[in-house]
Amino acid sequence: MKPISQMIPHFIVAALLAISSLTMASDSPGQNTDEAARIIEAMELYATATPLDQQNPERGKLLKRAESILKDVIKKNPESLDAHRKLMGVYLQMRDYRHAIETMQSAITLSPEDPKLFIALAILYDHSGAYEYALPILNEALALDADNKLAQDYKVSIQQKIDQQRLAMEPGKSPHGAGMLHSK
Repeated sequence: MKPISQMIPHFIVAALLAISSLTMASDSPGQNTDEAARIIEAMELYATATPLDQQNPERGKLLKRAESILKDVIKKNPESLDAHRKLMGVYLQMRDYRHAIETMQSAITLSPEDPKLFIALAILYDHSGAYEYALPILNEALALDADNKLAQDYKVSIQQKIDQQRLAMEPGKSPHGAGMLHSK
C-alpha cells in the first residue's frame, strides 16, 4: 500500500476538481454562462492532458492553454473560487508549485472557512519540500474541522517527514533507522 503522502496529491486534485465542478454555480452566484463555459473548456484541456506522459510536449501545451483560460476567468472575476481551485489543479499537474501555492492562498482569502483549501495548500507545501509550512496550514484546517481525517493523517505524515529531515541533518545519524553512521 502506498504511503498517504503519495496518494493524496492525485486524490486531492481529483476531489477538489470534482467538488468544484458540482458546486460551480453555488460558489459563484454571479458567474455567467460564458465563464462557466470557459472553465469547462479549461477542464476538458486538463482532462486530455492528465493521462499523457509528463515529458509529452502536447501535455504541456494543453495545460498552458488551460492555465491561460483560467487566468483570464480570474482576471475578469477575481471572486471565482471555482476558477482558482481548477487553476491550482493545472499548476499541480505542471509541477509549478510556486504558482499553485499563490493560487491556493488567493482561494483561501475567498473562502477562509473551507478546510479543503488549507489541506490542498499543505499538500502543495509538501510537494515543494516546505514541510515546515505545511504543518501550521494543517493546524488551520483542523481548527476549522477537528474531525477531518485527511488533515489528521496528513499532519502525521508531514511530522514524520520533518522528523526524518531533522535526523538526516544530525551528524552521524541515519534518517532510515537506528542512528547508524553512514559508510564512507
